[in-house]
Amino acid sequence: MKHAAVVGRANPGLVARRPAAADRLLLDIFDTIREPLLVLDADFRVTQTNRAFFRTFRVGPDETLGEVLFDLGNGQWDIAALRTLSDRLAAEVEVYDVDVDHVFPGIGRKIMRINARLVIHEPGAPAVILLAIEDVTEQRLAEQRLAAQHRELQRSNAALHEFAFVASHDLQEPLRKILSFGERLETTAGPVLDGKPRTYLARILNAAGRMRTLINDLLSYSQVATRAEPFVRVDLTAIVRGVIVDLETVIADAGGRVDVGVLPVVDADPPQMRQLFQNLVGNALKFRRKDEPPVIRLAAASTPDGMWSITVADNGIGFKEAQGEKIFRMFERLHPRTAYDGSGIGLAICRRIVERHGGTIAATSITGQGATLTVALPATQAQAESRP
Repeated sequence: MKHAAVVGRANPGLVARRPAAADRLLLDIFDTIREPLLVLDADFRVTQTNRAFFRTFRVGPDETLGEVLFDLGNGQWDIAALRTLSDRLAAEVEVYDVDVDHVFPGIGRKIMRINARLVIHEPGAPAVILLAIEDVTEQRLAEQRLAAQHRELQRSNAALHEFAFVASHDLQEPLRKILSFGERLETTAGPVLDGKPRTYLARILNAAGRMRTLINDLLSYSQVATRAEPFVRVDLTAIVRGVIVDLETVIADAGGRVDVGVLPVVDADPPQMRQLFQNLVGNALKFRRKDEPPVIRLAAASTPDGMWSITVADNGIGFKEAQGEKIFRMFERLHPRTAYDGSGIGLAICRRIVERHGGTIAATSITGQGATLTVALPATQAQAESRP
């Protein structure tokens, strides 16, 4: 309303008291302002408008000047919120940030933020009402969409919580019984079983074991959101060295090695970072070439946009370049289950963890020449929140 206060002095009653050039300048400023502005008399009759008003509401001077505000557009402006605002002006002199949501027959819905001020230049002079209108339709609709998305996210998180409970209790219990009684049957009757009965029992136990793995992996996927811990400063070098200790038997059995460069310290959820690199390094060990010991290299570099780019490169079997996105989808498998075990959820969990941290993950490869997975993470969560 600072602009409007200046414009108020350029009303017809004061033109004679100012040099014409000064009045012309004030009128030009008034007409240049991008928000719609109105100058009203004490009866709410329009005495002056700017081009932004005509453009926004698709009207002309002949339909506006000299008309009472509430009569504009054959009564389109007879809005209860505006009448309430006019009543408030009599007592408060200034009224700011009043939202008016109205559907105009000609131009549709408009959500307007209105500021108004009653100006009296000197005793006995006629009052002038300055009305500034900001079209906030897109802003308010975007806020409503965001609120709806937030509600949907809350519903989704609630569903994940419910799933996590079901997966950890209701689904696990019957599965434990199947495995328990199956193993007892194998112990007691296995030695006397032969042919198809023994094959059937082995298949039952194998299927139950795969189901247990699948449930546990689904539970891990859901817990990325449901059991998240607060972000703290995390030394990724220490995290990866801990992962290598956990996998040392697998690495030794494969005759491989893991080379770790200097990795950054970032804001992160420590258990999720451990899970992320456990999955990435474990994946590289799993998909190794049979004729060559696995070599896995981890390195990091800062990027121009202030992120940390962390690469996990191996010399394994690789995959087709076109499959670089497919491997992050849940249950997607590039190889038969008989060749490589697992549920096909590991890299989906990695993506979910990285995205929760405000980062990205991508994979590149050439078949038979290894693969490189690149994780981009912000150094701080303040940085992540400032990214578009």
